Amino acid sequence: MHFQRSAVRRTIAVAITLGLALLAPAPVTAAPHPPKPHQQVYAYVTSLDGHVYPIDTRTNKVQGLGTTAVGGGPEQVAVTPDGSSLYVTNAFKYVSAVNIAKKSVTDIPFDKDELSPDLLYGEAIAPDGKHVYVAVQNPFDGDKVSVIDTATNQVSATIKTSRPNQVAINPGGKHLYVADSKGSLSVINTADNQVIATIRLNEAANSMAVTPDGKRLYVTGNSGTISVVNLVKQKIVRTIPDAGTGGLTISPNGKRAYVVGVDNKIRQGKVSVINLTTDKVTKTIPIGDIPPDTGAGRYFRPAEVALTPDGKSAYVVGSYGHGTPQGTVFAINIATNAVTPITVGAGDTMGVAVGRL
Repeated sequence: MHFQRSAVRRTIAVAITLGLALLAPAPVTAAPHPPKPHQQVYAYVTSLDGHVYPIDTRTNKVQGLGTTAVGGGPEQVAVTPDGSSLYVTNAFKYVSAVNIAKKSVTDIPFDKDELSPDLLYGEAIAPDGKHVYVAVQNPFDGDKVSVIDTATNQVSATIKTSRPNQVAINPGGKHLYVADSKGSLSVINTADNQVIATIRLNEAANSMAVTPDGKRLYVTGNSGTISVVNLVKQKIVRTIPDAGTGGLTISPNGKRAYVVGVDNKIRQGKVSVINLTTDKVTKTIPIGDIPPDTGAGRYFRPAEVALTPDGKSAYVVGSYGHGTPQGTVFAINIATNAVTPITVGAGDTMGVAVGRL
């Protein structure tokens, strides 16, 4: 969960009938991983209006609206490596497993006691697509990371850990990294789901990502400073100030990181581009308009960012605050820094993930 979401959770009813906006492609034979070049790339965006919207990254157009229910309050979304399924965390109780081609949904419940709901936070999918790891907090029944078997869409294992809020997995799939709200990072061996090391962070994590070579972990927090964790030495080796507080993603070639935040001096959203050789912010891309000097003008507060597999486009979701009549996604051309707003649904956009069909 990121810095804006605790307030949002309190406004969502536990039982909401929601829909899912998904493209219904013609049946195709599943491509091996890595995907074939001809496969089309879509950005999947969750919205508080109760839908997941697929955006065709060739045209930046939203595809047709579906009507499949996905549980309550969709937030984060992740795509399996083969592009066949989405896993959507909801504000309460469920992860919704979506078969994209069939437009079918399996809701995976975590807690049947409405007075003691599990709160679902960050999620990560294993590189082989066999497991989904979900950070779960429950003040009554205990905190944990739930492991979902994607073959059965059932919780197959539970990793006990305190106050988990973000998870990331290394490219080889052998180590899971779990950050908690107290500023600690647990390293878990995925072979037996045991904690093998603990690394102290400077603050609670809002987002984190592992470099493609698996050697470093980049972590954002509310201070706006990114912590760079050397995963071999298992310690913070560098910090990057004034980078961003929200979602973080790393380019497929491992050369750059993109992190979202707000320029509080002018009240405008931003994406900071970080050179991962020098760990310096090399560029800042403004997102959304600057509000007027008078009055309480709204401005866009970015929450998450995702890149296309070729690293040429980024998609940013977030909120204008105070209740948003229309959702907005910003598409960024990485080569030119051109920013294109895309109207999506009728509520704040919460999560984004990119995958191929």
